[in-house]
Amino acid sequence: MHHFEIDYMTLKELYIKLKELDIPEDNYYLHGIYGSVNDDDKLALIVKKEKNTMSYEVYYKERGEKHSIRKFANEDQACQYMLKCLIENK
Repeated sequence: MHHFEIDYMTLKELYIKLKELDIPEDNYYLHGIYGSVNDDDKLALIVKKEKNTMSYEVYYKERGEKHSIRKFANEDQACQYMLKCLIENK
């Protein structure tokens, strides 16, 4: 029996964690739901609907260009990665 739901991180949980860590909301964009209202010059996480699945993309946008794009198959992995990046760049 896997109790993965306990450690499974969602966008909302990521947002709560970032607030606890006092990381400014201007530093990140979470699909337009949490954090900054735009993804310019910051780390961003977006959810993309593929044919039958969802994919999660984390990138840094600089002067309108997306850099260091990482794609994830699930929300938890994308959120964990985003958290790690934001903590490292704090």
